[in-house]
Amino acid sequence: MSETIRALSRGLNVMKILSATGGASCQRIADELNLSRPTVHRILVTLIDEGLVAVDEGKTFRCAVASRSLQNGLTDKAWALWSAVSTLVELQKEVVWTCEIATFENYAMMLQDSMHHENPFKIEVREFDDRPRSMLTSAHGQAYLAFCPENEAEHILSHLETFGDRMHRKTQVNSYTRSRLRKIREQGYALEQRIDYPHVTVIAVPIRHENRVLGCVGIAWMTRAIKLQGALDQFLGALKRAQAEIEDNLKNELGDWHSNPWQHTAPCANEMPSRQQSRPDQAFRGCVIGTAAVPKPAKTGPSCHGMPD
Repeated sequence: MSETIRALSRGLNVMKILSATGGASCQRIADELNLSRPTVHRILVTLIDEGLVAVDEGKTFRCAVASRSLQNGLTDKAWALWSAVSTLVELQKEVVWTCEIATFENYAMMLQDSMHHENPFKIEVREFDDRPRSMLTSAHGQAYLAFCPENEAEHILSHLETFGDRMHRKTQVNSYTRSRLRKIREQGYALEQRIDYPHVTVIAVPIRHENRVLGCVGIAWMTRAIKLQGALDQFLGALKRAQAEIEDNLKNELGDWHSNPWQHTAPCANEMPSRQQSRPDQAFRGCVIGTAAVPKPAKTGPSCHGMPD
């Protein structure tokens, strides 16, 4: 399990204790969480630096006013990523090929977590792991546009019409774009087939909560390894089951979380799935609780995406 996920989990559990007690000492929190005092002190210092926790002269730590920002939409996105982790691990074991989750950030789809390094059939291409994905040509982007609220989709398309798709400059919004999105809604998934190197095919579905899309989950494989229809027969059912499982988890977890945010326990470190080859720099990229997500600067130049008619 990545250190990024563990630290985030511990930080939320510290906030839960502070909210439930109205304030606590570092030692009391350490005893509650069965962590060392220095570890809890580092967490508290970080939360103070972020403006989420305050400390008085008696060394009692309390939630600061800024902690209310955690009840906004970013919290839902964080829970969506948490809810997806164990499901992605199991999905990758079932389908073998790369499984990943991406979220909408700055008019592109930002990869947040990937099972790429657990895939025995490595797709060894430099751009595959962390390059933001196009809204118009990637499976993740098209799935997001097809299933997000209509006014949000129109806003994104209007922006892309005016400023272009920064991840795929050659692709333009046209009359075919909206009909393609309608077809994706009807079939329930988006498809991407890259017509040049790397020859990768991707299918993606949305992760929805209430009337919003919090992210998109996809499966990617080398086109030459499995024919499209065979891949759909093999992967689509598993992907749909994973989608339903994540959405059900979100419904249960976020219902409790929004009714009383700090009484709902964040996933504990020992409850999170372990990975033999996890990469802390890639897990939950840009997902920072209480602050705006800051994605890595996008590389310039066209990406290698193509979309069949």
